[in-house]
Formats: sequence, C-alpha cells, structure tokens
Amino acid sequence: MTGKTHASCGLLVGALTIEYFHTDLFTSITVITLAVISSLLPDICHAQSKIGRRFKVLSFFIRLLFGHRTFTHSLLFISIIICLLYAIQTPIYYLITIILGMLSHVILDMLTPRGVKFLYPIPISVKFPLVFKTGGLVDLSLASALTIGATYVFFQPFIKQLFF
Repeated sequence: MTGKTHASCGLLVGALTIEYFHTDLFTSITVITLAVISSLLPDICHAQSKIGRRFKVLSFFIRLLFGHRTFTHSLLFISIIICLLYAIQTPIYYLITIILGMLSHVILDMLTPRGVKFLYPIPISVKFPLVFKTGGLVDLSLASALTIGATYVFFQPFIKQLFF
C-alpha cells in the first residue's frame, strides 16, 4: 500500500481512539499525530517511503540488517515496541494508538501480493487470500474510504444533529 493509504488508516485509528477515550484537545492532537506517524513507521526499512526519506541513515541501516517487510512488519517488532512503551509508562491511549497504527500498516501490507514476514525471523510470508496491487485503483479507493471514515468519526456529533 502507499503512504497515503497507511496515513489515512492511521487517521482513522486516531479518530477512533479519540472517540473511545474522549480525550481533551491537546491529547487528541497528539493521538492523531502519533497514529499517523505509527501507521507509517514500519516502512522505516524502505528508504523511499515517506518515513524512510525523513530518516535516511536509520532507514539504510535497518534495510541493510533486515530487508524490507521483515523485522519492522513483524509481531516481534510490535512486541518490542509494546514493551518499551510499557516500560516508560506511556498513557494507555497513546500506547493503544501507536500499536493500532503499526498493526494497521502491517494488515494493509498483508493485502499486497508480497505480504509481510509477520512471524519474523521465521521466513514465511503472510498475506490475505485476496491481494491488491500497491498504488492501483483499489489502493486509492481504500485510502479515500478510510479518510471518509475518519472524517465521519470526527464530525459524527454534528452529522447526527444535522440529520436527526
């Protein structure tokens, strides 16, 4: 999937987290930011990704050590992040946002023909039975639908007032 699709899914994750925890304005902005960044984070292993271009040196070394869609797209990586966030006593709404953002990325990449090495270091590619080409019409449609979903969650009280 493209960065736009991952970011739009992160936006939806953030919106749903805000809705669930009923956060204040500052926390809500932080949640949205963390959700979008964490939904892009697993692609740090790809130098041409949105996040890889921001951290070229780190991206280069991660790619050199692990390759693309391996360690950073795995249950092991997500577990390490959970442990680190727990160790620094991250508030639950931030922890959930970051983990769900990363999981959304991995799940979306499972919709591509290449899949991901979710059980890394076990070299098995995990993908869904129905896959789509990255950057194709389905990818763009999915990004649009996720953005519309996030917009709905953000403005749900106003939409309900308008129609009901």
